[in-house]
Amino acid sequence: MTPVLECILAVFIIVLIVVAVVLTIFTVKLFQEAALALMSIKELTDMAKKELAPALISLNKVLATVNNVSNATNKQFELVKKILTTLLGASCVAFTNVKGKGGFFSGLVSGFNMFRKKRR
Repeated sequence: MTPVLECILAVFIIVLIVVAVVLTIFTVKLFQEAALALMSIKELTDMAKKELAPALISLNKVLATVNNVSNATNKQFELVKKILTTLLGASCVAFTNVKGKGGFFSGLVSGFNMFRKKRR
């Protein structure tokens, strides 16, 4: 080999060694920063879980209470609806009988008139 080729080859090997060292240092630093970032993310998620768990439990209790109130209100509305249906149904039947026979009102009026005449 010629001395020029040996010199070029030596410089090339030195440059390769320097590049390999620099790349190794950057790779190690990258892995260290990634590990720190992952630990920070883990701490953040643990803290969020720790802080949000009581809030979620409280929200679950509130939603259960609201659901119970809603169910109770629905039951009360159904009861009122049933009572009104029963009352209106009975009153419709009574008014139908009164209108159909006509004797109820005439008897009521004649009874009232009879009591009124006795007072005079």
